Amino acid sequence: MDEIASRMADALQAEEEGDYRRAARLYNQLGQDIQARHGRFDSRALDAFEGVARSIRKGTA
Repeated sequence: MDEIASRMADALQAEEEGDYRRAARLYNQLGQDIQARHGRFDSRALDAFEGVARSIRKGTA
């Protein structure tokens, strides 16, 4: 498993455990790192930022 997939899995696990604040933080950092390394519009960064939004939404429900 590559680094991005591993980090995405870590964020998803935090989300599944109900730790939405940690999940959002992990997704956000991953998205920023992907943009820095692979370009601003890399689809994986967009996926990570969608994870941020999802975690925030779940955390406020």
